[in-house]
Amino acid sequence: MNITILKGNLARDPEIRVVGSGDKQTSVVNFTVAVSREYTKSNGVKDKITSFINCEAWDSGAEIIGSSFKKGDLVMVEGSLRNDSWEKDGVKHSTLKV
Repeated sequence: MNITILKGNLARDPEIRVVGSGDKQTSVVNFTVAVSREYTKSNGVKDKITSFINCEAWDSGAEIIGSSFKKGDLVMVEGSLRNDSWEKDGVKHSTLKV
């Protein structure tokens, strides 16, 4: 089972674009969610760790996110975790994305 639920703030404004050509065009939006976890150290001092998670949405979801949200907004995202990989200038890259 691959279900991911994130609650956090948008780290940047969503970037929406249209992909495809002719009758096969669709919208896609990329955005980053900053998710923080607070904890207490052994000495009693409170601290937090923030993770920045890249996310992507398609079709009508992309259009809603792209037009309704901005940097700093609190969001809840549900999706699946996936690994994207690509090669650029002979170097292999990969990233996790929801």
